Amino acid sequence: MTSASKVSQPSSFYVHETDLQTSRFSIRSTLLPLELRVVQYSDREALLRHYSLEENVQYDASVSGLSTLEAIDGLIEQWRCFEPLERVNAVVLAEGEFIGTGGLGWIGRKREPDGRRVGDAGIMLNPEARGKGYAYEALRMSIDYGFEVLGLEVVELACRDENTAMRGLMDRKFGWKARRIQDERFGNDWLWSIGKEEWKEHQASK
Repeated sequence: MTSASKVSQPSSFYVHETDLQTSRFSIRSTLLPLELRVVQYSDREALLRHYSLEENVQYDASVSGLSTLEAIDGLIEQWRCFEPLERVNAVVLAEGEFIGTGGLGWIGRKREPDGRRVGDAGIMLNPEARGKGYAYEALRMSIDYGFEVLGLEVVELACRDENTAMRGLMDRKFGWKARRIQDERFGNDWLWSIGKEEWKEHQASK
């Protein structure tokens, strides 16, 4: 589907509404009071707090420098632009309240091995929202949305060795096997990757 698609359809665990041409999307869990949606200008104060918490940003170099409202405003402008379709970042809400960020922070084609269309998934929740199943649910919604709505062929996720919470989520909850990498840009040590057909057979897609 293109960035101009307008869709509302159920899966086994979420529903979505998408019109990226007008900077709108919403992905809602049918199992938990959880929503991923396009960032709004009214989210700026919550985002500033989110990216000012050391517990959130200590293992993620990609979000450095977001400690002022000016930087947050620039981030919002970037996240609300979907042409070309290079990312679908989302704010995460539980029972209508901001609890974090997630979605697909990069979308593009990788030269190796075969130029397939790839999305980099991620999830970052505020401390008070952890341990409630939100991270797993938000991440699997993002992955499925990437495949079924955005037409991705591969979804990847990376983290540093010190990020034991993310490693536990991927290793135990998703059960994917990671491979060691040397990420000079963000310092990540582990990479998980799954293709569309493999995802369809995975328990997390059901």
